[in-house]
Amino acid sequence: MMGMRLATVARNFEAATMAARRALALAPDWPVALIELALSLTRQGKNEEAMQHARKAVAQAPRDIMVIQRAAAVANIAAATDEAIQWARTGLELQPEDLQYHLILGDCLARKKEYESARPHFEEVTRAQPQNILALRGTLTCAMGVKDNAAAEAIADQLLALQPDDANAQYFHAVAHGQTPSTQPRDVVSSLFDDYASRFDMHLVRGLKYKVPERTAQILNELHPDRRFNLLDLGCGTGLLGVYLGPINGFIIGVDLSEKMIEQAARHNVYARFHNVNVLDALRDTPADHYEAITCLDVLVYVGDLTPVIPNAHRILKAGGHFIFTCEAAAEDEPDLVLRKSQRYAHKASHVERLCREAGFDDVKIEHLPALRMENDEPLPGFLVIAHKPAA
Repeated sequence: MMGMRLATVARNFEAATMAARRALALAPDWPVALIELALSLTRQGKNEEAMQHARKAVAQAPRDIMVIQRAAAVANIAAATDEAIQWARTGLELQPEDLQYHLILGDCLARKKEYESARPHFEEVTRAQPQNILALRGTLTCAMGVKDNAAAEAIADQLLALQPDDANAQYFHAVAHGQTPSTQPRDVVSSLFDDYASRFDMHLVRGLKYKVPERTAQILNELHPDRRFNLLDLGCGTGLLGVYLGPINGFIIGVDLSEKMIEQAARHNVYARFHNVNVLDALRDTPADHYEAITCLDVLVYVGDLTPVIPNAHRILKAGGHFIFTCEAAAEDEPDLVLRKSQRYAHKASHVERLCREAGFDDVKIEHLPALRMENDEPLPGFLVIAHKPAA
């Protein structure tokens, strides 16, 4: 086990997992080896296998403090929410003074949108540690979730006082006070999708019935029947568009803030290379007249303000190229940009079309989608834009 711990400290997670597997091979029924392997696997995003080992460890040592503590952490990372709650509650019985269990319970219950149940766990931590940032953020999430606006404002004020230069604190302070920030901080987006990466494809396609990448691949094939084009896939995620599109007679460049998403996308062997940068930075820094196509699917809901996006997309497209992107739909009687309670932005289709034409796109097609994807078992309306840059 020492080899595994040394490799983990060195952030060589593959070597750490190999060392944990060797330890388990020597002692197949040892709960410690099982749970350490499970924890190591989560660091590589192999959450399904990690949970298999965690369950075995708990079955063999159901009241072992170390096993339960690590199992709850593994389940929380893997978003196995019900088991994380179960094991964290067992942990609290064994160690009532351990605040980590309250953080796990609060996180899991908030993830299930059970804000009233989650809030006391975060508050238990803040009573003991008034400046615990994770607990304060959790309490803020719960207060906003139950529309306790006065409490949300007070907690947001406290967080900003503790971290006045922190972009996340500034963002949530603005949201709690009823403002609409122009965009989301990098850390908010990257941490969301780092946590989401290993289960992203299954959840998005099967759970949320997300068909936009498939439709976009169809559009690209119709526009380029010879499949000769170069594509910039902004916010490529786990590479779903690449999966549906397959290899082309050109190169596909993926851009994403989440390293773990990029790791998943690389496994498809379709993308030529990746850039782990902000979408806005990628657009700003890419040379002009570079791509025949740019895609940006389910990304602008986190970007917000499109004024730096659309003109730069026009600039870096070659003449005759297309910018294909999606937005969640705001109603025509709403503002041009709306920050929903989901912390995602919705855009008004007429405003987006106007921005495209002002940037120089001559043909702007909008496909209205009654169900961009499912949200809380309800269809979430959106639209897909196909904007054409005039031929030279």
